[in-house]
Amino acid sequence: MKIKPHRWQRRFYNHHRDSVWQHVLSMARTVMHFLKDKLLLFKKDLPVAFANWQCATTPKERSIEPIITWIGHATFLIQLGDLNILTDPVFFEISALTPRLVPPALTIEQLPRIDYILISHNHPDHLDKRSMQALRSHNPTILAPLGNKRLLKQWGLTNVVEKDWWEVESLNAYNLSFHCLPAAHWSARHAFDFNKALWASWMIEYNGFKIYFAGDTAYSPHFSLIAKYFSLIDIALLPIGPNEPRHIMKGSHVNTHEAVQAFLDLGARHFIPMHWGTFKAGIDTFDGPLLLLQELWQTHAGALLNKTLHVVKFGEPRSF
Repeated sequence: MKIKPHRWQRRFYNHHRDSVWQHVLSMARTVMHFLKDKLLLFKKDLPVAFANWQCATTPKERSIEPIITWIGHATFLIQLGDLNILTDPVFFEISALTPRLVPPALTIEQLPRIDYILISHNHPDHLDKRSMQALRSHNPTILAPLGNKRLLKQWGLTNVVEKDWWEVESLNAYNLSFHCLPAAHWSARHAFDFNKALWASWMIEYNGFKIYFAGDTAYSPHFSLIAKYFSLIDIALLPIGPNEPRHIMKGSHVNTHEAVQAFLDLGARHFIPMHWGTFKAGIDTFDGPLLLLQELWQTHAGALLNKTLHVVKFGEPRSF
């Protein structure tokens, strides 16, 4: 059965037991945690860590075969079917509380012409006003979950298509479709709009080739449910952090262990990790989630037989 978001008093919820207040409390705890931590330890180790992860690249103008380039955090350039797609474009600083520690692998000026932008939800580290306005010159079609069109129109972006979970945008001329799918998260841009816009994950399907973009999500049964409707998923773009502090992050973000389980639930063939290293969003070290992922990949080698982990650098294109 395809699950739908629970709706009550003009707000969205993951399910009928979900609550806005647990997310408000979580956000308040996060703010207090970062103020206490002062961000010093993480930033001290950054220059050495980042030097090993930068990959200069010049993307192709177009590609029929799939090419995926990680720009940072949840921002990917996905090229396939002669179309250029961006996910959750964030190219600038978003907050002094969660500073950008790794610059984007590509600037907006270095991008090829973008045809489509996929938005998972409206948190500033996934939906950035300055980035979106800078992309207006590309005249992209923006696909976003319900409730996000109004904000995007306020920013001067008019070509916006909203989707509910399980709705699809089909491009028959390109044999390509975008499926809006469930995620377990929440939304807010300020103190008074909690959950007034929906969140989602996305499946890009081109001639039977499937790329799953998880967006931001906690672990939940939606991964297994998606696998029932989309067999033989080729690539899963999955977040692997932040891991800690777990009591704050658990309701909104998968940790690395849960990301591996989500990958197994999906039954995908290729795993590309995201949502690590770019911003200070927890107390993980720069590459802590990735090192843990590589360790877990060995630990679960039997279950992961015939599956491939792609450890990509910032800016490194991967062809399929």
